[in-house]
Amino acid sequence: MVMTEFSRTEARLHASQIEEVEEFVGLRFPVEYKEHLLKYNGGQCKPNYFEFIEDGKVSNSCLDWFLAIYDGKYDNLKEYIETYKIEEKRMPVHMLPIAHDPGGNLICISCNGDDFGYVYFWDHENEVDYSLAGDWDYSNLHFISKSLADFMDSLRDIKLS
Repeated sequence: MVMTEFSRTEARLHASQIEEVEEFVGLRFPVEYKEHLLKYNGGQCKPNYFEFIEDGKVSNSCLDWFLAIYDGKYDNLKEYIETYKIEEKRMPVHMLPIAHDPGGNLICISCNGDDFGYVYFWDHENEVDYSLAGDWDYSNLHFISKSLADFMDSLRDIKLS
């Protein structure tokens, strides 16, 4: 198994800071994600390449930054929640953005339902208007893994072809 290394993380969190964000967004985060935030709080990781299935074919991307809970301007989880979930309903109510790739696509985790804790790739090129569509319209969400741990374990160094 490849060990994932994190760099450029933000200050350590207290559980109460995560609870404040849960209350702000109205979601209960998976325990695994809370533990991840407590350990790393954002940052970049290596390896960072991952694959997912899109339209029946293997596709791929790489993690640019994990979102952090802090007062900074960039990669701020609360600001992403405001942009993608409050100002406009750009993803299902139970999805939470947790990271992004270099192209502006998001890595999300489900915080409710039968897929609680599952990780998805959110494709900004094929956005769904969730003010009209139902929260179970996953047409721009592509399954990556059944848990954050499985996702982290699946990360590899970028393949050069």
